[in-house]
Amino acid sequence: RIGFPTHAHRPRLHAHARLRLLNMQACVATQSAALVQHRLSATQKPTARAVRTAVAPVRAAASSEDASSRRQALVVGVAAAAAALAPAGPAYALSGFSALKDTRDGYQFYYPVGWQEITVDGQDAVYKDIIEPLESVALNIYPTARESLEEIGNPDEVARTLVSKALAIPGSQAKVLKTAQRKDKDGHLYYALEYVTKTNNYERHALTIVTITQGKFYTLTTGASERRWPRIKDKLQVIVDSFNVYY
Repeated sequence: RIGFPTHAHRPRLHAHARLRLLNMQACVATQSAALVQHRLSATQKPTARAVRTAVAPVRAAASSEDASSRRQALVVGVAAAAAALAPAGPAYALSGFSALKDTRDGYQFYYPVGWQEITVDGQDAVYKDIIEPLESVALNIYPTARESLEEIGNPDEVARTLVSKALAIPGSQAKVLKTAQRKDKDGHLYYALEYVTKTNNYERHALTIVTITQGKFYTLTTGASERRWPRIKDKLQVIVDSFNVYY
């Protein structure tokens, strides 16, 4: 990869930083077990790491001080940069974001500049803010015999199953706020969901997007504390909107 630490040189987390990851790791373990239970996964994920590249930044469209204008500029920037993330050419990131492009597992997404890559068992890729423990993005890939999300259900049905069985920590309160679906230019179907989870220690507002292609079930999740959500939600939406598979 160009410009980012290799997997062999990822920063190790200190003891106090490990404590910040307890909530996320618990969610990871729950998600893995639940997805296996729902037969989305049939075999263990290969241990070989994918070939990934970092990308060069480009400027986003100009924006005004108005929040809605800034949001519109981000969305326009994502759409304009999406073509540059195609596997045939070099990748370019939106201003304020870096881009991860995995050529082996065939996916790509943006994440905010400054988030660090960390290693979490069971995750294909994890990037997180080094100060705010609940601000992160994590990608899982599971083998599946399903050929389409439609075989599992509609967006609302899939959202309820994932949030109640996989994405929420056992014992937490979880609520799906809204769902959506989209297709990319190659016909891949994506389901997106917004939801909140609440425990005795924190409340997290999250976005997840899923898709199935070539025998793989992709789940990308990002989020932040409810306290930080109004400030960070546009950036998190860019992460979800930028996620694409290309096999």
